[in-house]
Amino acid sequence: MRLRCFSDPAVMKLIAKYFGEAVHVLELLSGLTGLICRGEFTEAYLIPPQVWEVTAKLMSSGRIPYAAGMYVGRVARNSLIPSHDFLQHTYEALGHPIKAVTVGNEGLKPFLYGKDVLKASTLKCHPPLRKGDIIGIVGQDNYVYGVGKSTINSCEELNNLRRTDPVALNVFDVGWYLRGGTDPRERKFKNLR
Repeated sequence: MRLRCFSDPAVMKLIAKYFGEAVHVLELLSGLTGLICRGEFTEAYLIPPQVWEVTAKLMSSGRIPYAAGMYVGRVARNSLIPSHDFLQHTYEALGHPIKAVTVGNEGLKPFLYGKDVLKASTLKCHPPLRKGDIIGIVGQDNYVYGVGKSTINSCEELNNLRRTDPVALNVFDVGWYLRGGTDPRERKFKNLR
């Protein structure tokens, strides 16, 4: 399948849809141009003005500037699966995580081996989140270690869970790269259905 990249304001719409009521995130990203690259799958990027000039020239000459700018994430079914780098950038700019859970060290290790986040290891919940949302998985060091699919409709639901109940199903963790990430034996994204 041939790779195509093009400027698309839909990137900002996908980000706004992902963060929902926390749309003030878009203020942090003003001045950036959205880029969509489609091939085997669709990915979104944000490009600063000075890089966009070079990117636009490359595209006008028929070249493909794949992976230009900040990797926002993968687009699936008109929704954003944000990258851990994009969430890290956003949380640092905001000064705190949103749409995420903070996981203790005892729960972080299993997560980095592809396991789900359990209530027992969830230290903090950062709204807004709903069941089925893709959320950030943050360590005690405020680093984003991956993304998960929320099993709860609100942070208040944590109180009703047993210690062994999942809070977020592992969708992607940075340990994937160390486990041989380019090897087809383990898909990069899981639990998306």
